[in-house]
Amino acid sequence: MADMAYMTTSLPGEHLLSVQSDHRAGARPGARLAPRLRAFAGLASAAAVALGGSAARAQQQPPRDPVAAEALFKAARALVDKGDYAAGCPKFEASLELNPSASTMINIARCHEREGKVATAWHDYNRAIVLNRETAGEQRRRGLEEIAQKGITDLDARVPKLRVVVKSAPSGAEVQRDGTPVPAAALGEPLPVDPGPHEIRASAPGHETETRSVTLREGESVTVELTLRPAARPTAAAAPEKAKEAPGGGVPTWAWVSGAAGIALAGASVGFLIDDLAAIGALRDSCREVTGGTYCKPGYDFAADNARKNRDFGLFVGLGGAGLVALGAAAYGIAGSGGEKAPAPAAVALPWVAPSGAGASIFGSF
Repeated sequence: MADMAYMTTSLPGEHLLSVQSDHRAGARPGARLAPRLRAFAGLASAAAVALGGSAARAQQQPPRDPVAAEALFKAARALVDKGDYAAGCPKFEASLELNPSASTMINIARCHEREGKVATAWHDYNRAIVLNRETAGEQRRRGLEEIAQKGITDLDARVPKLRVVVKSAPSGAEVQRDGTPVPAAALGEPLPVDPGPHEIRASAPGHETETRSVTLREGESVTVELTLRPAARPTAAAAPEKAKEAPGGGVPTWAWVSGAAGIALAGASVGFLIDDLAAIGALRDSCREVTGGTYCKPGYDFAADNARKNRDFGLFVGLGGAGLVALGAAAYGIAGSGGEKAPAPAAVALPWVAPSGAGASIFGSF
């Protein structure tokens, strides 16, 4: 088992997957698709501004690149062999993101253990055991499991435990440790934490927030008890002052409703835009213009993607326009709340969606 010693061994990780590229010579579509792409530009820009591009980013999937992961693993191992842990350990992290493997996770655990983050390293070893189920080769799998199990055993006595208790917790109580929410079921349980300072914060509606700080050493177990006390009620004399701070009664409810509807409609619009572009891409890859018509690859359902493209374009335009109308109404209501109370609009835009398109209908008095 000499080939499995920490950091200086040949633990290449589970980076043995082959990567195949499928570069098909896709035929270019005819010029008839170009005007439609230009028509997207106006509403796409407005919707992207409203949503900050979050809808498109949300559809991105985590990268999987075993070849790059293997190169990063080897670069990290070379650096730590020279004693440069500051540069080598982040490369192990990057390798794990591109292709999770038990051997990479074990190296990351050793990095955290060297930094004194014993609870994090303990968790890393446990995760390595889970990842090891995918390791090829029975002998290699057993060797990696032995390393991970030994790491867990060595750290068990060193990991600090922090127990948080909220006495007579009121309804809606929330507890955070170092900014991370602590589930209600975890309260009262000694949980592993890294050595060093920690901040515990408890809050509940109608109660004063309590914050406590504690510093733990290796192997130490500490209990932090918090008590949430009811918040003092404002006196009658403070009520007129509060009224002066919000002239006109604040932002009207209909403005918030309109704004939320506008954001939702704009988000749906961007979703249909993404699907429409995907359909156009499929048409480009599978069909091309020839003399006398359009030629598509055998077996490709041209009609389905063409119908999908036309439907998504209509929904994109309709929902995008309705969203902009709703956002405009919300902006009017919020801007008008600074002085006198903004009146409810005389007309209301109600969006509609149909299989062949979408839009908005205007109702009210003019």
